[in-house]
Amino acid sequence: MTRKMKVLIIASWYPCPSVPTAGIFIQRQAVALANLCDVAVLHVNVGASANESLPVTEQGITVARSGITSTGLYARYFGYRRAGLMAFAKLVESWGMPDIVHVQALWPAALVARAINQRWGIPYIVTEHSEEYLAQSRRRLVRTPGMLRFLLRPLAQRASATIAVSRYLGDRLVELGLADNVAIIPNALSSCKPASPVVTAPHVIAHVSVMGPAKNLPTLLHAIKDVMARRSDFLLRLVGDGECRGEAEGLAASLGLGDVVEFVGSRSADEVHDLYAQSAFTVVSSTHETFSVVAAESLMCGRPVVSTRCGGPEEFITPEVGRLVAAGSGEALADGIDWMLDHFAEYDPASLHDYAHGRFSHDAVARQILAVYRGVLNVR
Repeated sequence: MTRKMKVLIIASWYPCPSVPTAGIFIQRQAVALANLCDVAVLHVNVGASANESLPVTEQGITVARSGITSTGLYARYFGYRRAGLMAFAKLVESWGMPDIVHVQALWPAALVARAINQRWGIPYIVTEHSEEYLAQSRRRLVRTPGMLRFLLRPLAQRASATIAVSRYLGDRLVELGLADNVAIIPNALSSCKPASPVVTAPHVIAHVSVMGPAKNLPTLLHAIKDVMARRSDFLLRLVGDGECRGEAEGLAASLGLGDVVEFVGSRSADEVHDLYAQSAFTVVSSTHETFSVVAAESLMCGRPVVSTRCGGPEEFITPEVGRLVAAGSGEALADGIDWMLDHFAEYDPASLHDYAHGRFSHDAVARQILAVYRGVLNVR
C-alpha cells in the first residue's frame, strides 16, 4: 500500500464540548496514529440530541459526530447503530471509505463497526480499555443477563484482531470468551520535558482520578491519616470529580485532614501536567485498573509513583520508577507513601521520562498498532 492507510476510529467515548475529558486517551491515540495514517473519528454521543452537522476537523483529524437521546439497552442497540451509520455516510462523502475500522472499546462502538463490516466488508479491530470487564468492577455490563452471550461475544468474535491496554485486561477478555489472542499495546501519551525536582516542603503528593468507586479514596484517606500521625511535611492534592467526591470530602473532614488534603476539582490536561511538575510523586490507590494513564503520565513528567497492585500499573511500575503496595490495605499504602516521602528525590526525572517515553510515546504506540492493521490487511 503506497498511499497512507485510511483508518476510521469508532470511539465509544470521545471528548466533546460538554465533556472535554471523556475518552481523552482515545483522542491521544488518534493523534498518534495520524502521524502514520489518514485518520478519521466517528462518535455517537449517548444521551445527546442527534447532531446533523457535517464532519469537522479537530487537532488535524476529521471527526464525525451524532447522538441519541435515549440511554436504554433497546435504544442503544438500534438507535446507536442507526445514528452511527448516518454519521458514517456523511463522513464517507467528505473523507472517503476507510481501509480498516478501529473500534475503541467494544461496547457500544462495535455495533456500528459490525454494520459497516456486514454492508461493505471493511474489517474492524478492537482496542479494549474498559474496566467493565474486570471481576472487581461494580459495573453491570457483563452482569446483565444475556449481554455476554448475545451481544458482546458476537461483536468481539467478528473482529479481525483484539488489542488490550494491559495483559491484566487481555487475560480477562480471553476468560470471558471475548478474544482468543490478544495483542498488548498500551495507551499513547503526549510527550513532555521532565520537570525539575521540587524538594522543598511541604511535599505535594498528587492523586488524579475520576473519583469513582474503583479509585478507592477511603483507603487513601485513611492511609493519609496514618502518615499524618508520623510526619507533617506533605500535602495530598486530589484532582478530579465524580460520584465519590462528596463522600471523600466528608470522610476527609471527619478524619481531621483539612490541613493536609486539598480537593481541587477537574482540571485541563495542561493543568494536570503542571500538578505533576509541582509534586514530589503521584499516588494510585485503586482496587483495579486496566492500565492507569495517571501513573504513566506521572512518569512521563519525571515523577515516581506509589501504586497499589491493582492490575495495569503492575506491568510497568518497577522499583526503578516507583513502589507497589498491596491493594485495599490502608497500612500498606501508608507505608508506601511514608517511604516515598523519604526517597522520591533519589529518582532521576530524566530517567523516569525516558522510561515512559520509550513505552508510551505517540510513535512507539502508533507503530505497534500499524503493525496490527498491516497484519489484518495483509500489506507491508
